[in-house]
Amino acid sequence: MHVKIMKTINLLKILQKYAIFTENDVAKIVKKKPQYVKTLVYRLNKQKMVNKIERGKYTLNDDVLIFSSYIMTPSYIGLWSAIRYYNLTEQMPKTIFVMVPRSRSSLRYKNILIEFVKTKYFFGYKKENYRGFEIFMAEPEKAIIDSLISKKVPLDEIISSIKNKSIDTKKLINYAIKTKNKSLIKRLGFILEENKYNLQKRLKFVDNNYVVLDTALEKKGKLIKKWRIIDNRK
Repeated sequence: MHVKIMKTINLLKILQKYAIFTENDVAKIVKKKPQYVKTLVYRLNKQKMVNKIERGKYTLNDDVLIFSSYIMTPSYIGLWSAIRYYNLTEQMPKTIFVMVPRSRSSLRYKNILIEFVKTKYFFGYKKENYRGFEIFMAEPEKAIIDSLISKKVPLDEIISSIKNKSIDTKKLINYAIKTKNKSLIKRLGFILEENKYNLQKRLKFVDNNYVVLDTALEKKGKLIKKWRIIDNRK
């Protein structure tokens, strides 16, 4: 076999182990100058041997979960994507949601939209072993908290996830309190109480302002005085 082809095959075998790689990573492997590497990666991409994610970032993987938490660092996969990962819903979201500490634009990888959602509550995530790769994923309880805050996940999906037996209600409450987000705490408290969970008087952050239960619906419905909630579900 031609030496050049063998070198390409060996390079691709090494790159297969990377969730995401750059021209700099390739340069370290082939030990060539930047211009050579730039041309090499350009040709590999044109021949569809490697896939371009965005400028300067490439992958050999088609599964977006493998590399989406590496596009921007730090970051973690969250919201509906995490809820689905833990099988807390049967719905298959068409978007991969990635939680990030600062704003950035979404991108499309093949037919999948990767949406970056800014959060100031950057905790409650962990490394998960996924198909031989380490990925950063929200804990199930934090995925629920982020979903209640972000308005990206339907309320009925969130409530269904909360009711799943695998959810640690104590951790869910602790994460809610840690955010100090009064609107979130009121909505979560009402949902938990409505579904017969023992709150142990932990959720006390209630002020006099009424907030809607479902942020996707209009601001009218039954007033729940205890939690200062407008139950606006139809």
